[in-house]
Amino acid sequence: MVLILVIIAIFIAGCTEKPIENATSGTEEVFSEGPLNSTEWNNKGVDLFVAGRAEEALGAYDKATGIDPLNVYAWYNKGIAYSYLGRYEEALQAYNKTTEIDPEDANAWHTKAGALNSLGRYEEAIEALDKAIELDPQFAYAWYNKGTILDRLGRTDEAQVCYDKAKELGYSA
Repeated sequence: MVLILVIIAIFIAGCTEKPIENATSGTEEVFSEGPLNSTEWNNKGVDLFVAGRAEEALGAYDKATGIDPLNVYAWYNKGIAYSYLGRYEEALQAYNKTTEIDPEDANAWHTKAGALNSLGRYEEAIEALDKAIELDPQFAYAWYNKGTILDRLGRTDEAQVCYDKAKELGYSA
């Protein structure tokens, strides 16, 4: 759960100064005088998710992506919320949109791999992790996760190479 919150924090755009109890009140006037823009809806979704209201957060992310279909942060955060709720197919759709909008985002490829892994689509998960590693060869956690999937597939020698690389980069399980 902590990792998910850290990942969300990395991807929020333009954090609000409003206290969380106001941000989750459900009124559009919390952030601005008029209707919320896409960034504000995304931030509201983050506040709701952090407050333990993942389903409501999804509604806010839907509004954000409805206003701006290219809001990569809202798509990414939508994937996080779906994953948290165990709705991996929907998470994968959100991550697909995220990587379509920003194909150079190693973290988006990494989280996409997580959804694929949860769906048992291991070879596709490895491909997504390979893309994350291609974009960021120092991404220790991606190396480690690739190792765990390779291990699951019985490819222990390849897995060990990944574990060694993750350790070399500072990852400790």
